[in-house]
Amino acid sequence: MRGPLLGLAVVLMAAGCGVSPTLESEPDPTLEVGAIISQTGVYAVLGDDMEAAMRLYLDQHGGKLGGRPATLVVADDAGNPEKGQQQARSLIARDRVSVITGLLASPVAVSVVKEAAGTPVVIANAGADELGGPGVFRVSFTNHAHGYAAGRYAAERYGKAGVVLMASDYSGGTETLDGFTEGYGVKPLKRILTPYGKSEDLTPYFKRIPPDAKLLYAFYAGGEAVTFAKTFKQLGYDTKIDLLACQNLADEDVLEAIGADAEGMTSVGLYSPALTTPENAAFVATWKAKTGRNPSAVALQSWDAMRLIDRAAALGGDLSTALGRVGDLASPRGTFRLDPTTHNPVQNWYVRRYENGINRVIATIPPERK
Repeated sequence: MRGPLLGLAVVLMAAGCGVSPTLESEPDPTLEVGAIISQTGVYAVLGDDMEAAMRLYLDQHGGKLGGRPATLVVADDAGNPEKGQQQARSLIARDRVSVITGLLASPVAVSVVKEAAGTPVVIANAGADELGGPGVFRVSFTNHAHGYAAGRYAAERYGKAGVVLMASDYSGGTETLDGFTEGYGVKPLKRILTPYGKSEDLTPYFKRIPPDAKLLYAFYAGGEAVTFAKTFKQLGYDTKIDLLACQNLADEDVLEAIGADAEGMTSVGLYSPALTTPENAAFVATWKAKTGRNPSAVALQSWDAMRLIDRAAALGGDLSTALGRVGDLASPRGTFRLDPTTHNPVQNWYVRRYENGINRVIATIPPERK
């Protein structure tokens, strides 16, 4: 009899102290967010903006996501798929992260998604068309959608004749050019690919542009974007042919390095610091107060990746399921949503012209109705 009576006494003592062992609420466990970011390598300049935006989001929300204390665990992929896969393995096994985000380069993202297995992945930049699956969510874009929007605009603005395509030879470049061709509706005069991460001198490739070309659509990012823009200007192509740039080539994170050679550049992207929405005004002010400059599209996408995780965590339950239930997401770029099947964003694209230090919006390309 002593055993049961002793157990009853413990319960009564707890009740007398005003504490119920069954009703006392446990504190929410910390939400560990693993961010795989290029801190070194060709995309390091983009990685700086990615990490800064994620940390800024946490700071602005009291270090919490979905009302829970949250920690950002950052790992460097160095732009290398094998390194990215190793970092994913470590974040899951050692750091026990609940979600993986970041992912600048498409080859890295593909390897990380394969490694992540049951851990949800929120892609903040990589656009590889093949990325997907029940636990994969993307707040950036697909390469195809990026190029397709530019192709639609080019056909309307420049006409369907005389276009040349030029890009770095990896999935980001080739898939974007494929999307452009479909959106443009006409086969280009020429398609020029340059070795990814190995072309310090692009002059020989520019010389392949046919003399009757009227428009050049180009995809480059990071350090390669700087090399392209400077070579384009130095060789005098700015006086020979119209240039329509991808988002990455004319983004705020590389424009400072390009300098005056970027003035007047027209590009198609999903964001501009000049967008006139209350959400964007607040975001730009917050970012400028922290960094002293305008936010890039990479910064915006990284902010929205954290916002998606925040909204999903607030819904409770399985995080991967919750990520698919968020619905419309208010963003500085304008409200967008994730397609319920592909988990890719359905969003506006913007035609931007770089003037006096900012990408000004000159046209909006809405999603096509299906």
